[in-house]
Amino acid sequence: MGRGRYPARLYVTAPPPEIAARYYRSWPAKELYHTPEHFPPVSAEGLFGYNAPLTLEFGCATGEYLCALAAAQSSSCFVGIDIVAKPLYRAVERAVAGNLSNILFIHADARLIYQRIPTAALHSIILHFPPPLLRNRQRNQLLVSPQLLECAARTLVPGGYLSFLTDHSALFALMRELLPAFPALRATPVSVEELAVFESHYHRRWAARGRTISGLRIERVMGDRRE
Repeated sequence: MGRGRYPARLYVTAPPPEIAARYYRSWPAKELYHTPEHFPPVSAEGLFGYNAPLTLEFGCATGEYLCALAAAQSSSCFVGIDIVAKPLYRAVERAVAGNLSNILFIHADARLIYQRIPTAALHSIILHFPPPLLRNRQRNQLLVSPQLLECAARTLVPGGYLSFLTDHSALFALMRELLPAFPALRATPVSVEELAVFESHYHRRWAARGRTISGLRIERVMGDRRE
C-alpha cells in the first residue's frame, strides 16, 4: 500500500469461525464486481439487523481508531473496510478484547463497496491517512477520487460528514480540487484535534516524523441531494 501503510511485522492468524461469524466478512472482488446483489447492503439494518447511526471507515487497517469509536459510542454501529486481510485479523482481536458488539470488519476493495451502500445510510465516513499511490500506474487505485465523493454525497444523511486526514500535501490538494464538482458537499478546514478522537498509530507515526497533518470535515449539505 505504500509508505509503510501497515506494520512491517504483523504476526496474526485468521479468526476462528465463531469469532469470524461475529466480526469478520470477506467479500471477494470478482464476486462483488459481477454479482453485488449477493452481498447484503452496507447499512446498520443490513449488517447488524437493527437501525442505528452507522460510521464507515475506508482503509481501517488494524482497527485501532474504529474500535475506540465503537467503545465510546455503544448506541452506534461501525464498519471498517480494508483491501488487506492481515491487518483486519488484528482489528478483530481488538474488537474481541473490547467485547464490542457494534462493530464489523470487511475484507474488500472499498471502491466496489460504494454500490452496496444505500442512499442516506451513513452518519459518517472516515478516511484517515490513505496511501497516496501517486505513481501513474496507481492513480486508478486512489481512494481520494470523484467516485468516493459521489458516494459520500449519496450515502451520507443530511448533516452527516466525511472526516478526512492526511499527511500528504498533494493528496490534500487533490481532495480540495475535486470537491467543487459536488455541490451537495461542503468542506470546512478544521484542526486535527477537532477531527481525531485520538491519535491512531499512523497519526502518531507521521506526526513523529514531523509531517504536517491536514484535515477536512466534508459535510452533506441539508436539502441539496441530487438523486
